[in-house]
Amino acid sequence: MSFMKNFASAAARQTLNSTWLQPYGSLTELDIDSKNQTLALTLELKGESQPIQIRIKHYELIERDNETYIELGEIENSREWVNTLLRDHLNEKVIKPRLRQTPLPAVVRMLL
Repeated sequence: MSFMKNFASAAARQTLNSTWLQPYGSLTELDIDSKNQTLALTLELKGESQPIQIRIKHYELIERDNETYIELGEIENSREWVNTLLRDHLNEKVIKPRLRQTPLPAVVRMLL
């Protein structure tokens, strides 16, 4: 990873940790594959003894009112029971998640 991408990734982690994730814990690792539109995250969540890994298989950036929002596709995580719960109750159901009401920070948008 280039110096600029490392720097931007660290800035994105810091921004997300001090805003969206602050009530839940912290993002310790962030891997973005903008070509394939996938994300891999490692989080240390409050109340959890071990970090959790989350993989987002597809994301889409949406421009609205001169702001950038992200819509997430299929999400898997390292907690087997959560994946099973989601698969059992959401399999083959179409759910259109609401866009985040907060635009993406510029530093995050740069990486995607």
